[in-house]
Amino acid sequence: LDLALNLVDQGNGQFLLYLADQYLERRDDGTYPNTFEAYWAVNCLDRPVPKDVAAYDALGPSFQQASPLFGPVDQYSNLQCAYWPARPTGQPGPLTADGEPPILVVGGTNDPATPYEWAVAVSQRLAESVLLTRRGNGHGSYNVSLCSRAAEDAYLVSLTLPAPGTVCAS
Repeated sequence: LDLALNLVDQGNGQFLLYLADQYLERRDDGTYPNTFEAYWAVNCLDRPVPKDVAAYDALGPSFQQASPLFGPVDQYSNLQCAYWPARPTGQPGPLTADGEPPILVVGGTNDPATPYEWAVAVSQRLAESVLLTRRGNGHGSYNVSLCSRAAEDAYLVSLTLPAPGTVCAS
Protein backbone atom coordinates (compact mmCIF):
# COMPACT_ATOMS: atom_id res chain seq x y z
CA LEU A 1 0.00 0.00 0.00
CA ASP A 2 2.86 2.35 0.83
CA LEU A 3 4.40 1.77 -2.60
CA ALA A 4 1.02 2.23 -4.30
CA LEU A 5 0.39 5.52 -2.52
CA ASN A 6 3.87 6.78 -3.34
CA LEU A 7 3.23 5.98 -6.99
CA VAL A 8 -0.07 7.90 -6.81
CA ASP A 9 1.88 10.90 -5.51
CA GLN A 10 3.96 10.60 -8.69
CA GLY A 11 0.83 10.54 -10.88
CA ASN A 12 0.60 6.76 -11.38
CA GLY A 13 -2.49 5.09 -9.94
CA GLN A 14 -2.11 1.74 -11.75
CA PHE A 15 -0.71 -0.20 -8.79
CA LEU A 16 -3.34 1.20 -6.42
CA LEU A 17 -6.04 0.12 -8.88
CA TYR A 18 -4.43 -3.33 -9.05
CA LEU A 19 -4.50 -3.60 -5.24
CA ALA A 20 -8.16 -2.54 -5.17
CA ASP A 21 -9.00 -5.17 -7.80
CA GLN A 22 -7.20 -7.83 -5.77
CA TYR A 23 -8.92 -6.79 -2.55
CA LEU A 24 -12.35 -6.78 -4.18
CA GLU A 25 -11.58 -10.07 -5.99
CA ARG A 26 -12.23 -8.62 -9.45
CA ARG A 27 -12.42 -11.35 -12.06
CA ASP A 28 -10.80 -11.22 -15.50
CA ASP A 29 -14.19 -10.47 -17.07
CA GLY A 30 -14.65 -7.41 -14.81
CA THR A 31 -17.24 -8.97 -12.50
CA TYR A 32 -16.98 -9.45 -8.77
CA PRO A 33 -18.11 -12.19 -6.40
CA ASN A 34 -20.61 -11.39 -3.67
CA THR A 35 -18.04 -11.64 -0.87
CA PHE A 36 -18.86 -8.26 0.67
CA GLU A 37 -22.59 -8.79 0.45
CA ALA A 38 -22.19 -12.18 2.11
CA TYR A 39 -20.04 -10.59 4.82
CA TRP A 40 -22.78 -8.10 5.69
CA ALA A 41 -25.51 -10.72 5.49
CA VAL A 42 -23.68 -12.82 8.07
CA ASN A 43 -22.49 -9.91 10.18
CA CYS A 44 -25.93 -8.32 10.40
CA LEU A 45 -27.47 -11.58 11.60
CA ASP A 46 -24.91 -11.97 14.40
CA ARG A 47 -26.34 -9.49 16.87
CA PRO A 48 -28.70 -6.54 17.16
CA VAL A 49 -27.32 -3.04 16.67
CA PRO A 50 -28.74 0.36 17.58
CA LYS A 51 -31.07 2.04 15.08
CA ASP A 52 -30.57 5.48 16.58
CA VAL A 53 -27.88 7.44 14.71
CA ALA A 54 -27.03 9.19 17.99
CA ALA A 55 -25.54 5.91 19.26
CA TYR A 56 -23.06 5.99 16.36
CA ASP A 57 -22.43 9.71 16.79
CA ALA A 58 -21.37 8.97 20.37
CA LEU A 59 -18.69 6.57 19.11
CA GLY A 60 -16.79 9.41 17.43
CA PRO A 61 -14.26 10.29 20.15
CA SER A 62 -13.28 6.69 20.94
CA PHE A 63 -13.00 5.76 17.24
CA GLN A 64 -10.97 8.92 16.56
CA GLN A 65 -8.62 8.09 19.42
CA ALA A 66 -8.23 4.45 18.34
CA SER A 67 -7.52 5.39 14.73
CA PRO A 68 -7.43 9.03 13.62
CA LEU A 69 -7.38 7.99 9.96
CA PHE A 70 -9.90 5.15 9.81
CA GLY A 71 -11.93 5.74 12.99
CA PRO A 72 -14.27 8.38 11.58
CA VAL A 73 -14.92 6.23 8.50
CA ASP A 74 -15.74 3.10 10.53
CA GLN A 75 -17.77 4.89 13.17
CA TYR A 76 -21.03 4.34 11.25
CA SER A 77 -20.14 1.02 9.64
CA ASN A 78 -22.69 -1.08 11.56
CA LEU A 79 -25.53 1.35 10.87
CA GLN A 80 -26.39 -0.57 7.72
CA CYS A 81 -27.22 -3.58 9.91
CA ALA A 82 -29.85 -1.50 11.70
CA TYR A 83 -31.79 -1.40 8.42
CA TRP A 84 -30.85 -4.83 7.08
CA PRO A 85 -34.03 -6.56 5.88
CA ALA A 86 -33.47 -9.72 7.95
CA ARG A 87 -33.55 -9.38 11.72
CA PRO A 88 -30.55 -10.59 13.74
CA THR A 89 -30.72 -14.11 15.14
CA GLY A 90 -27.79 -13.93 17.54
CA GLN A 91 -27.47 -12.35 20.96
CA PRO A 92 -24.30 -11.41 22.81
CA GLY A 93 -23.77 -13.81 25.66
CA PRO A 94 -21.28 -15.92 27.51
CA LEU A 95 -18.71 -17.76 25.48
CA THR A 96 -18.41 -21.43 26.37
CA ALA A 97 -17.29 -24.64 24.71
CA ASP A 98 -17.76 -27.06 27.57
CA GLY A 99 -17.31 -30.67 26.54
CA GLU A 100 -15.54 -29.80 23.29
CA PRO A 101 -11.98 -30.76 22.40
CA PRO A 102 -9.32 -28.18 23.29
CA ILE A 103 -9.55 -25.15 21.02
CA LEU A 104 -6.76 -23.29 19.24
CA VAL A 105 -7.18 -19.51 19.36
CA VAL A 106 -4.89 -17.51 17.04
CA GLY A 107 -4.26 -13.79 17.40
CA GLY A 108 -2.00 -11.34 15.56
CA THR A 109 -0.43 -8.60 17.67
CA ASN A 110 -1.09 -5.86 15.09
CA ASP A 111 -4.29 -7.07 13.47
CA PRO A 112 -6.38 -4.03 12.47
CA ALA A 113 -9.63 -5.98 12.09
CA THR A 114 -9.61 -8.37 15.04
CA PRO A 115 -7.43 -6.91 17.80
CA TYR A 116 -5.05 -9.22 19.63
CA GLU A 117 -6.79 -8.37 22.91
CA TRP A 118 -9.91 -10.12 21.57
CA ALA A 119 -7.95 -13.34 21.01
CA VAL A 120 -6.53 -13.11 24.54
CA ALA A 121 -10.02 -12.56 25.98
CA VAL A 122 -11.52 -15.48 24.02
CA SER A 123 -8.71 -17.78 25.10
CA GLN A 124 -9.18 -16.77 28.73
CA ARG A 125 -12.90 -17.56 28.52
CA LEU A 126 -12.39 -20.98 26.97
CA ALA A 127 -11.05 -23.27 29.68
CA GLU A 128 -9.62 -25.82 27.25
CA SER A 129 -7.87 -23.51 24.81
CA VAL A 130 -4.36 -22.51 23.79
CA LEU A 131 -3.54 -19.05 22.47
CA LEU A 132 -1.11 -18.96 19.56
CA THR A 133 0.36 -15.47 19.19
CA ARG A 134 1.56 -14.25 15.81
CA ARG A 135 3.75 -11.17 16.12
CA GLY A 136 3.28 -8.82 13.21
CA ASN A 137 0.98 -6.69 11.13
CA GLY A 138 -2.07 -7.66 9.16
CA HIS A 139 -5.37 -9.45 9.47
CA GLY A 140 -5.19 -13.20 9.68
CA SER A 141 -2.18 -15.32 10.46
CA TYR A 142 -2.38 -18.42 8.30
CA ASN A 143 -1.03 -16.92 5.08
CA VAL A 144 1.60 -14.64 6.62
CA SER A 145 3.45 -16.98 8.97
CA LEU A 146 4.84 -20.43 8.22
CA CYS A 147 4.95 -21.11 11.96
CA SER A 148 1.30 -20.17 12.40
CA ARG A 149 0.29 -22.14 9.32
CA ALA A 150 2.06 -25.26 10.62
CA ALA A 151 0.39 -24.94 14.03
CA GLU A 152 -3.05 -24.34 12.50
CA ASP A 153 -2.63 -27.26 10.09
CA ALA A 154 -1.60 -29.58 12.95
CA TYR A 155 -4.67 -28.53 14.90
CA LEU A 156 -7.08 -28.85 11.98
CA VAL A 157 -5.71 -32.22 10.88
CA SER A 158 -5.14 -33.93 14.23
CA LEU A 159 -6.28 -31.55 17.01
CA THR A 160 -2.63 -31.19 18.05
CA LEU A 161 -2.17 -27.95 19.97
CA PRO A 162 1.06 -25.94 20.14
CA ALA A 163 2.67 -25.50 23.55
CA PRO A 164 1.00 -22.80 25.64
CA GLY A 165 2.74 -19.46 25.11
CA THR A 166 3.87 -20.28 21.55
CA VAL A 167 4.74 -17.13 19.59
CA CYS A 168 5.21 -17.11 15.82
CA ALA A 169 6.85 -14.43 13.71
CA SER A 170 5.28 -13.08 10.53
